[in-house]
This record gives sequence, C-alpha cells and structure tokens, in this order.
Amino acid sequence: MLNRNFTLVPEDRDDRTFSDYHRAHRHAAGVQDTDSPVFQIPAVGDRYPRSSLLALEAATWAREAQPAVFPAFDLALFEAFFVRTEDICDLEVLARLGASMGLDPAALRAALVTGQYRPMVLREYLEATNQGIHGIPAILIPGQAPIVGAVPYADLKRAVERAFTGAPDGPRLDPASGAVIIQEGSAQF
Repeated sequence: MLNRNFTLVPEDRDDRTFSDYHRAHRHAAGVQDTDSPVFQIPAVGDRYPRSSLLALEAATWAREAQPAVFPAFDLALFEAFFVRTEDICDLEVLARLGASMGLDPAALRAALVTGQYRPMVLREYLEATNQGIHGIPAILIPGQAPIVGAVPYADLKRAVERAFTGAPDGPRLDPASGAVIIQEGSAQF
C-alpha cells in the first residue's frame, strides 16, 4: 500500500468548530461495521483543528525518516483526532504522539518548524487532485476509477476481486456522475 497526502483543511483558521455535518460523519463511520473504532462525537461548537497541514507534515516526516514506525504513528494521528478529538495541528500534540511511538520529538519539531516536508505534502495533494481524487480515503485499483470515501469492507473487497479476476466488463459506472458503482442497489461510490 502506498500512502500519500491529501490536504483536507489547507488553510490555517482559528474559527473552525465541529458542526452537525462532522457529527453525522463520525456517527456513520462508527456504526458501519461491528469492528469499527469508537469515534468520539464532539458537541456542536467544539473547536476543530485549525488545519491538517502540520499533521500531514508530521506523518510525512515519519514516513520518510522512520518508515518502520510510520504505520503506528499514522494510526496514532487518526486515533488522536477521531477517538480523542485532539487538535492534531498543535506542535506539542504531534511531538507527544511521536514520542509515544518512539520517534525523536526534537527532530519532529525541527522538521515541522522549518516546513521541511510541506512542499512534498502539497505536491502529493496536487498529484491526487490531478488524478481525479477529491476526498479521502481514496483507493486506486488498476483499470477502475478511484474509489473515494468510506466504503463498506464487503464492497471494497468485491471491487478488488473484480480487478484480480479481470472482469471483462470492468467497473460499472453511474451514467450521470461517472462514479464507480460498487454496491448493487442505491449506494454509489
């Protein structure tokens, strides 16, 4: 699996708060499967992280500097934001998460303060948008349009199996939107 950056909140804004929209998405993700993580559902008006750039820069630093630790650090970032609703654009939160994974917090701070990985984060974001990706998670399967969004495991498995079996007709596309239809019925992704 290849991990790349996708900037959801590029601008640094102090006025961001959780809304009913955020709450609904967290609730839907938490009840999707029996083994779904427990998502904290913040109150409307609670502070939302100012930006996603610093967290992406920290993850990129971990991916490049300590590739063996990157998966655990990436998961720690996910859990910090979705499970504990921590502000993952805060330098001290990121340094603490890094230290908990055995990463050098001073080296992480230095990389973030200098903006060493920001160009790479922004380049990967532009590469994704140029491929038609406009959200996350996004999964690219050869011969199919990108699968974007929280897709139920069974539907994703079916799409991968279709790719491996070389189904002659390829993926089914919604004629109106061009989106890949993964699940029979009304759900389209």
